[in-house]
Amino acid sequence: MKTSALPQKINQVHPLIDFLDSVQPLSAGAKKILLRDSSQMTVEKKRFILKPGAASQNFYFIVKGVVQGFVKENGRSITTWIMQENEIAGSFRTVGTGEPCNEYVQALEDSQLIVLPVATTEYMFDHYPESNVIARRLWEFKYRQAEERAYLVRISNATKRYNRFIEIYPGLADRISLKYIASHLGMTLETLSRIRSRQQRAAE
Repeated sequence: MKTSALPQKINQVHPLIDFLDSVQPLSAGAKKILLRDSSQMTVEKKRFILKPGAASQNFYFIVKGVVQGFVKENGRSITTWIMQENEIAGSFRTVGTGEPCNEYVQALEDSQLIVLPVATTEYMFDHYPESNVIARRLWEFKYRQAEERAYLVRISNATKRYNRFIEIYPGLADRISLKYIASHLGMTLETLSRIRSRQQRAAE
């Protein structure tokens, strides 16, 4: 993994600032703080960003690539979330609590990330009112994502579960290994492969 400072110019193209500014307009002061404290990270495919026991001190804005979170139970990996461009990844169950990370966070493609320290966001909450509006809207989005994941695994029909996934994440199934999608959907790889084969034959 390689980390480098971002250019110290407000008018420099900055994907994270562009994204946050689209949620709620940012003041010049807030943009300066983001430029000062954020950094770029390039992560190779299958490399880990976080592992259990590590300090969960940063948010990771995905400029390019796909990132997953997963846990291990009885020797089996269970994918709990998958995120792609213009989403913010991290160990959200422990971030801000002072507790160590309890999941693996891994790049599923060569990925370009912008790293923002949690401490910076807490400073911005105290000094830039717009950051609180942004945080509320992003947490609402994260909550909806969590509800969608909970709904997905409760769909009893495996085909309907997969169809719902590709409706939410169009194109993602063609970017990453099917084993991660199968794990995320709570089905075996063999079941998912049969579903896809059946759908491909029907489309011919």
